[in-house]
Amino acid sequence: MTFAEDAEHELTQMMVKNRHGAFSKIEKSSKGANIVIKVLDRLEEPTNPKYLAEALNLSTARIAAVLGNLEKRGLILRTMDPDDRRRINVSLTESGKKIAKAEKQEMRNKVVRVFEMMGEEDTRKYLELTAKFISYSKKISMEGESDQ
Repeated sequence: MTFAEDAEHELTQMMVKNRHGAFSKIEKSSKGANIVIKVLDRLEEPTNPKYLAEALNLSTARIAAVLGNLEKRGLILRTMDPDDRRRINVSLTESGKKIAKAEKQEMRNKVVRVFEMMGEEDTRKYLELTAKFISYSKKISMEGESDQ
């Protein structure tokens, strides 16, 4: 693995581990089908629409519309929960998984290219500073929560 690929992996891990911190606002700003596909792919198991709405900070009506679109395109499957027939589970179809994988790879390739352009020294500095940024962001978030 090249330094840029290592750095991309490290950055991705930082973003995933801190999805409720510094990067969550960026991710939540996308309200389309692609972000729902990414979340379902990341979960790797069926989930319910209410969870998706909460995770993406969207209304249940908006999620229902997005899921309807994804279902028509054959990218998700909605099934009845076997334990609670009132609940619906949402999962990616094989087509949905292929799209998620392709989008993930495309993003990964772009990040690797950026790190290659930055060079190893600047990439290492960037990752160090990003880790500090996340740490400080967490502290600020915690301060805000203690005020409430």
